Amino acid sequence: MKWFFVLSLCLFGTSFGAETSAQSSGLLAKGTDSETPWYRIESGVEGPTFLLVGGMHGNEPAGAIAAGQIRHWPIVKGTLIVIPRANHLALDVKQRRFPGLSDDAGDLNRHFPRTGAEEKTLSPLAAEIWDFSKAIEPDWVVDLHEGFAVNRQNPKSVGSTILCDATDETLPLFEHSLAAVNASVDAPENLFRLLSNSRTANGSLVRASMDRLGATGAIFETTYTDQTLGVRVRQHRLMMHRLLTNLGMIENKPDDLIFENPETKVTNIGIYVGPGVGGFGPASLQETFTNLPDEFTSRIIGPVEVQNNSITQFDVLIFPGGSGGKQAAGLGERGRKNVRDFVHDGGSYLGICAGCYLACENFPWSLKILDAKTKSSKWRRGKEVLELGFTDAGKRIMKTDRDAAPVKYQNGPVMEPAESPDIPDFETLAIFNTEVALNKTPEGIQKGSPAILAGHYGKGRVIGISPHPEQTEGLTHLAPELIRWATTPGTADSTGLSR
Repeated sequence: MKWFFVLSLCLFGTSFGAETSAQSSGLLAKGTDSETPWYRIESGVEGPTFLLVGGMHGNEPAGAIAAGQIRHWPIVKGTLIVIPRANHLALDVKQRRFPGLSDDAGDLNRHFPRTGAEEKTLSPLAAEIWDFSKAIEPDWVVDLHEGFAVNRQNPKSVGSTILCDATDETLPLFEHSLAAVNASVDAPENLFRLLSNSRTANGSLVRASMDRLGATGAIFETTYTDQTLGVRVRQHRLMMHRLLTNLGMIENKPDDLIFENPETKVTNIGIYVGPGVGGFGPASLQETFTNLPDEFTSRIIGPVEVQNNSITQFDVLIFPGGSGGKQAAGLGERGRKNVRDFVHDGGSYLGICAGCYLACENFPWSLKILDAKTKSSKWRRGKEVLELGFTDAGKRIMKTDRDAAPVKYQNGPVMEPAESPDIPDFETLAIFNTEVALNKTPEGIQKGSPAILAGHYGKGRVIGISPHPEQTEGLTHLAPELIRWATTPGTADSTGLSR
């Protein structure tokens, strides 16, 4: 069991959490547009004080997500302090710098005291983070970043590196982190490398912490080009896991995606972001679930977490838009079997667009957990706003009194019953009232066909969504309502669906 308690006090203009049992938290830049949380995890055993930062640059989301996962790891020695989303303003708009500012003026990681100059910060947020860092007196500072290219392929980028000023004592620790992440990399040209004896950027938090606080510092860099988000998040976890393990601070496995256990049951959701996933669906879903913290927690996962069956930690798996065939290939036969077993044993599955294709019955690569098939092999119907019509069952389950609503559509499946003897029939929760039929796709088959449907597979529940309500204003609440239905036991009607 883990405990969580927050008690705030004021120091250096920042809200600091007093130690209670295991974890405390507070806010940096409290009351400003830059307000962002920090978390402190105490072991009660003497050991290193470790500061982990993610999200300095807004176009580098993997570090922020990984830091948000790592902050839940139980610490058995020393203290771990995490600032997962240092620059949320930049993260929110997916830009490297503060919105509206260019060059170093907008780069938070150039705003800390520079080597050989007076101790001065260049922005209010940097001042908050720097005062916070000085107050906690860290022994270690690691900042999680991403480069635009793999350094082995393009030396102009520091992507896929550990950037540090290693000593004889710390070099083996960084080499072990390097070995841990490289064990997960298949292509030799994508291997991480250690850039030791290389100064980190002047004006960065890590360099300032090494120069002025005497901390051991490093920047862990993944590569955001041609690497899926789920893979990059895990790469950060692997590097951090090996380092914290070697420091004796943790005992958990790298794919232990620890969750809080408050008195109120929280539904734990895994959002797959691996090969075949594209667009803004995962980010939209995460934002929706983040706004409902008393009900849902979500974690970004990739193919490895599925293949090694870490998905048993979740109540629900979501497979978003992109390409169903590429998602299936990324999962591999083992991963697809694990997803089927997860649902059969009582887990819930939500597939959106490509994830709905993946759930269907009629493809050699599909999961075959939903008794639906596509009406035509010509799938490139186009991108359009269509009208969604809700059935009576859909109104009950999704808790809406609307008969129809506009919804974003992007080549999602046009479905009909597959009539498989091995899969229970589905129930239609919404239909397409209108259609799009570009690129010589057949006309007349989409209107009236299922747009949102639900069924059972073994002990679990399956939801397939052809369009994108998670990215449609006014319909983002549908995914939480569908998950509430899927994870709440209840009486069943003749179709096996809970009323």
